[in-house]
Amino acid sequence: MATGDTPAVSSSSGGRTSRTAPKLERLLTTAASLMAERGYSQTSIRDVALATGFSLGGMYYYFESKEDLLYQIQEKTFSALLDIQRAAANADGPVESRLRSLIGNHLAYFVDHFNELKVCTFELESLQGERFERIAVLRREYYRCLADVVGELWGVPREQVETHRRVRHATLFIYGMLNWIFMWFDPERDEPADRLGEEMIALVLDGLRAGPQPERTDAS
Repeated sequence: MATGDTPAVSSSSGGRTSRTAPKLERLLTTAASLMAERGYSQTSIRDVALATGFSLGGMYYYFESKEDLLYQIQEKTFSALLDIQRAAANADGPVESRLRSLIGNHLAYFVDHFNELKVCTFELESLQGERFERIAVLRREYYRCLADVVGELWGVPREQVETHRRVRHATLFIYGMLNWIFMWFDPERDEPADRLGEEMIALVLDGLRAGPQPERTDAS
């Protein structure tokens, strides 16, 4: 897991009570849909207000700014997914079962949160300062969940996972498959997500069972 203090982020607290949580959820879901379709730069606070029936002034009860709105989408998405993946990575059982769970969980979450994951993939760089750093911490922790399991599969000590190039490459190869699925996935043409996950898992495990390729040397 990533270490260090989590940066504090100033954000409107109006939408964080149990009474207002359903309204905040609807705002975040609608905003993610608009941003996934149009892009962050082409989506305004006013657009979200019009789509949800909120007043423009009411929007600022929940969000300090459009950047705060984007931050809350990403923070909510990564935090929820990270909770699921931490549990899977630390579960008892064979390492291959945990790898299967990590991949399957990501794909299942994708089906239910297509727009949110698309926004998280494309719009990290739209955040600035403390908000960017906070999401970067969550992303690093999420990366480490999978990297630790890949390292365990290859017998790499956990303290070496962070600097092991082959573990890094394999982990990013897997995330490359997972994070870009929305570019081509068509529920009417392709297998359901759970079947697709099994195909991906088989592909990953067949490659990972062979172990990492030898490190290159200057003379090779």
